[in-house]
Amino acid sequence: MSKSHDLATMKRWIADQTALGPRRPGSPAGQRQEDQLAETLSSLGFSSVRKEPIPLTYWDTTESRLSVTGPQGTRELECFPVPYSAFTSETSPNGPLHGTLVWGEQAGWKNADWKGAIVVAEIRFPMLSGKGLRKLAFDFIDRDGALPGILHPATWVRLGWHLYLRAVAKGAAGFIGILADQPGGSCRMFAPYGFREKDILNKPVPGVWVSRADGPFLKSLAQSGQGSAQLVSLGIRQESVSHNIVAELPGESTEAMVLTCHHDSPFRSPVEDASGVATVLSIAQHMARTRPLKRRLIVLLTAGHFYGSIGTRTFIEQHQNDFLKDVVFTLSIEHIAREAQEDPVGILTPTGKSEPAGIFLSFNEVLRRGILSEAKAFGLDRCMLLPAEGPLGNYPPTDGGDWYAANIPIVNYISNPVYLLTEDDDDPWVDEENLPRVAGAFSALLTSLDAVPRDRLSRCDYPIRRAWMKLLRWVTQIRTTRFGSRPIH
Repeated sequence: MSKSHDLATMKRWIADQTALGPRRPGSPAGQRQEDQLAETLSSLGFSSVRKEPIPLTYWDTTESRLSVTGPQGTRELECFPVPYSAFTSETSPNGPLHGTLVWGEQAGWKNADWKGAIVVAEIRFPMLSGKGLRKLAFDFIDRDGALPGILHPATWVRLGWHLYLRAVAKGAAGFIGILADQPGGSCRMFAPYGFREKDILNKPVPGVWVSRADGPFLKSLAQSGQGSAQLVSLGIRQESVSHNIVAELPGESTEAMVLTCHHDSPFRSPVEDASGVATVLSIAQHMARTRPLKRRLIVLLTAGHFYGSIGTRTFIEQHQNDFLKDVVFTLSIEHIAREAQEDPVGILTPTGKSEPAGIFLSFNEVLRRGILSEAKAFGLDRCMLLPAEGPLGNYPPTDGGDWYAANIPIVNYISNPVYLLTEDDDDPWVDEENLPRVAGAFSALLTSLDAVPRDRLSRCDYPIRRAWMKLLRWVTQIRTTRFGSRPIH
């Protein structure tokens, strides 16, 4: 464990954030957090600390109710609104939304009349194979040899989302998505939230998530044509503003390295992403105290990950002519998490291990060697060093992925525990033992890369592997979306 990174301080930073509750983009709690983070960075000795505003639409939920009626009577089901979808008060101003239940994948759906109906659909997650990912990896750290045996749902990808779009196109009045693969069975999931969507606000039909436990009941009613539902989804939709928090530690060089993490969250979310923010703050504190860098260090805590990663994209777009031309490397850190698995009755329980992490990097040998060396030196485990593009997408599935799309050398650390994006993300899931290790490893990586010339960091040392990854990305996208006919989000 690194002596330079104090666990008690990191835990306090996490607690300060989670005490605010959900920190959704543009929310009052999110804006209070932005003030808090700016003050913290100033107290650490950073100069030019500022909040860069980003206008957006603040969307939040205040009430959701769903009752379903069939031959056996009426049942009340727990539900949670699909983020950024229309509220029933906007589409049914005279009261709750009523509609007949129809099955989204019914045979002959093209000719079916869905006008005014409520579409029911199963939403599933693709499975990631540890064995398959290891074949893609540059390298890995796997002390107990368990990674090849892992099968893990990619909970940031929703197979079946095209059925919501189908419901909109056919004039349906509402949408109910069954989270058929959600570990732990929660329906309280804040997704999709804009990742790879063209317009996150273009959800004109009210929609809610329900749990896998209620799935068979809903599915049978929708398929039989003997069910109806009453839906209430109310909330806030108003113009607001979020902020990127930017701070700078001057150096001897005009060249700069960026240390970044998103600061917003869907729920209290100690893991997503109070843990990442605390790790970035600890690295920032270490750098301010020791001043080991000749290059400038820019700390960027980005807004709106849960608004299509608008903070990262906006920062890159707005600083094309100043910061961006000087940036030689970007390090993004998200989610320091404990692993969870379901027990025999479906309750999430800890395995006693760290959640496996992907460390995405540009196709550069200096980065590969540096990460592997520092990760081992600081005791990190269950990590895969993965190409920045490949079957998972044309850039990493992280808030820092847009830096790769902007042709900046990157390292993106992220884990994807099964409770991410849901209200199950709670304090016990923060991997406290790993917080100082991750902070120590990446502090050391920044220090070692500071001496590496810019052209050496930007070199592609794996052109054949990169070409293969592009091919695999293309094949995977075709198979997953069926040649684009079934968009996923």
